[in-house]
Amino acid sequence: MTFAQGASLFLLAAALVGAIWQRVNIGVLALAAAFPVLALSGLDPKKMYETFPGDLFVLIVGVSLLFVHLERSGALKWIVEKIFGIVGERTALLPWAAFVLAGALTSAGAFSTAVIAFLVPMIAYVMVRYRDRFLHCELAVVIAANCGGLSPLNPTGTLVRETADKVGVHYSTWGLWAASMVVAVVVVLALQGLDAIRRRRGRAPWATPAATVESETPTEKTSLAYQWSAGLAMIAFLVAVVGFKTDVGVTAVFLVAVLQLVFRPAEKALLTRVPWSSVLLLCGLLTYLGVMKAIGTMTSIQHGLDHIDSRWLLILVMAYMTALLCNIESSTLGVLGLITPLLFDAFGTSTQTFWVVVAVAVPAALMVMNPIHVAGTLIIGSSAEQDRDRLFPKLLTIAGSLAVITPGLLAIVPIAIG
Repeated sequence: MTFAQGASLFLLAAALVGAIWQRVNIGVLALAAAFPVLALSGLDPKKMYETFPGDLFVLIVGVSLLFVHLERSGALKWIVEKIFGIVGERTALLPWAAFVLAGALTSAGAFSTAVIAFLVPMIAYVMVRYRDRFLHCELAVVIAANCGGLSPLNPTGTLVRETADKVGVHYSTWGLWAASMVVAVVVVLALQGLDAIRRRRGRAPWATPAATVESETPTEKTSLAYQWSAGLAMIAFLVAVVGFKTDVGVTAVFLVAVLQLVFRPAEKALLTRVPWSSVLLLCGLLTYLGVMKAIGTMTSIQHGLDHIDSRWLLILVMAYMTALLCNIESSTLGVLGLITPLLFDAFGTSTQTFWVVVAVAVPAALMVMNPIHVAGTLIIGSSAEQDRDRLFPKLLTIAGSLAVITPGLLAIVPIAIG
């Protein structure tokens, strides 16, 4: 490994530590780290800009704006109310209504953080009537939303797929999504079982919703035509992308432009809902990883991994390292952006590839209820004030338990394949 390659690796580690320690966007730190790497390696800066993930930028912005139209038109609130109205007093089904709703939205391409930010307070508002089901419903929302994010229509699933495409690796993208949702169902079932045992013993629920919690609603008046059009736009998006294989980002932007021109909602309000911090994180990090690849750092890392004789040990290291990072770094997208290039370099030609991706990516999606993350913070913020102190260690325990159990269990399959 050359001095420039070693420096690029050290600066990446420093950027990760700085992002966690000082809560600075890792995309900013990664782009800043590119300056000394370019100087040390002599790489033409134009080569760096060629690695900018323009397709992912368009995808995140386009799909996020389409989701915002669905939300601000009132269509999404109407869907939530209808779904929970159908469930009614069948309280055992309430978490699954939340699960299906969140999973469907992110599987269709909505950015996971946006779905969680809308649904967590909305579900809390609904759960005022079913106070003892509050925490389980909120956990079902965040688990389904993040696991649904491994859909090939979602930015997270697209990131994993494009990383594989760059090194000529192919795996079942919808298979990864299906495996993720199966694991999510199992986890929610386990949590529901534990909750049932607790209630049978007569114990009080861990948390209840705040009595005054309100869901976020748009400030402008919305029309029935806008609601229907936003809903039809989402259906058209799915038909075009899934049925006709059109580009996800460009299709979303086209539909967003039509809705914007016809109904003219406040554009500033729409643009502020785009997760610009996540866009900066992903684009900055992937651009820096592109620089590392261009100067040969990734090849040197691959040679180092080749010296690990035990492939099962390497699978476990990658799976647990990803779960650990997702517990301390708030962006699943950013962590997978770091790990997946190494994963595909190490296992790209192996018959184990698909199951290794499952063992690494699926546990990463389960850590989202950690209370230092956005989802965990939203759950605590939506709970009754007297429950918040005990809810923090509860969520931390759930996330920590999943980080210990799921990587090892999912790694059994690729290890068994050999």
